[in-house]
Amino acid sequence: MTKRILTIFAVALTLSLLTACSNDDDNVVDPVVGETNVLLIQSDNGKTSTGTMYKSGETYNPPHCYLGKEIRYNGGNELTVYHMGFGANIKGSDVFDMLNISFESNQPMSFSNLKAGDTFDSSQFHAAAAYTPTWMEAILIQATALSGKVTVIGTSKVGDKSYMTLRLTDLRFDAIDHTCVYTVNGTVEYEIWDIQYE
Repeated sequence: MTKRILTIFAVALTLSLLTACSNDDDNVVDPVVGETNVLLIQSDNGKTSTGTMYKSGETYNPPHCYLGKEIRYNGGNELTVYHMGFGANIKGSDVFDMLNISFESNQPMSFSNLKAGDTFDSSQFHAAAAYTPTWMEAILIQATALSGKVTVIGTSKVGDKSYMTLRLTDLRFDAIDHTCVYTVNGTVEYEIWDIQYE
């Protein structure tokens, strides 16, 4: 009787281990994208850096997205420009400490217009990466994206907060000192700030 119980236990244990291995295979992280809210920053001369996004409640801006508008004047004409912005501070990277992505339109925009799978290249948005050598300096040194893509992964809700997740693919920026070009990849979850156009 004892041998039979041990045999059943051994079979059950083996099946549970096989199931666990199978589940692990299903959850393999895409090595290009990596962990959410961690950016991989690589230079064309072999330097690699990672940067982590701040979390809600920490001192600096966690990933967030918002809507805004501004009035511009062109040849005496007043133009209203609408913005959809995605911004975040970055910690742990000695390359960039801020990354902002902005879409512009002459019509109001809505986050509900962005659908999973929508992909935009750098001609359709403005992206800037900034670096401040010391926090005492008031002026940020910025680099504008040379190329790259942004893909909408989807939206989610946690408690009373809504989020939009974007995949950043091969966003290329000149180094601040122009000695190389950095490529930024990652998946970022942005909190949707409830700011509407006034």
